[in-house]
Amino acid sequence: MISNEDIIRLQLVNGLGRKTISKILSYIENKNLKLNNFSDIVKLLKDMDIKRLKIDLEKIESNVSEILECCNKNKFKIIGIYDDDYPKRLNEIEDRPLILYVDGHEDLLHYNSNIAIVGSRNPSQEGYEISSIFAEKLTEEHCCIVSGFASGCDEAAHNGCLQAKGRTMAVIPSGHLQVLKNNKALYNMIILNGGVVVSELPPNAKAEKHAFIDRNRVIAALSEGVIVIEGGQKGGTSHTVKFANAYSRPVAYTSSLSGMEQTTIFNSEIEVIDSFDKLIKFKNKSCKKVLDKAVSQ
Repeated sequence: MISNEDIIRLQLVNGLGRKTISKILSYIENKNLKLNNFSDIVKLLKDMDIKRLKIDLEKIESNVSEILECCNKNKFKIIGIYDDDYPKRLNEIEDRPLILYVDGHEDLLHYNSNIAIVGSRNPSQEGYEISSIFAEKLTEEHCCIVSGFASGCDEAAHNGCLQAKGRTMAVIPSGHLQVLKNNKALYNMIILNGGVVVSELPPNAKAEKHAFIDRNRVIAALSEGVIVIEGGQKGGTSHTVKFANAYSRPVAYTSSLSGMEQTTIFNSEIEVIDSFDKLIKFKNKSCKKVLDKAVSQ
């Protein structure tokens, strides 16, 4: 079995992406290879003749030491795919994160009432208020609110949950130490109130363009259902919906979405939540689906 440290080393190899690393790890598992250290892994990479790799062992070791030291100093937990506490919901998706960096209460990664609330970074006043109010109401129903820690609807959802003295999960597209200064207060409130901040990037990694889409697949995978407040056809919200559909997570949108958004982003089978009763019904349906699956297994 490959250690978390060696998985991180693989991620630091120039030319290796997440999907290729996953294939390498699957190959090692299927062949039941015994690899004692990273040098053995490097030899395997050369034997596999993977193209365009640049392996600077000295730089990799320096970076790994820096990551581990930073996590230890800041009490960030590292959870890898071979760990017992790796979330089962993430194991169910094909493109799962190989490593999670976690600050706060990791038990929420396994909680069975996670509902995501997502939407535009620039919502209308109505959309912002709905995001906050829905989060508050779901928190009263013992849900953990999952969102992406962005401005707008995400921020409103996190704050609504905190207002109701609940626990919320923020999935971020950067390392924990690269959170913007104006978001630091919200970050601290999430942790202080028993929530969790999750990233698949090491603490000092900056948010690259692709990381926002990667984050959205994690939001969808860790949630029992996804509620869309406001979002554009080409924005991050549409990616979250696509991932939710791929992972068989129920999706609902609110009446604050315009007719154009409803018809261009989502299919007609996705339900509309325009009352607290429908909100609770969606929550119950989403969470019951997970419980039914657990019982069947």
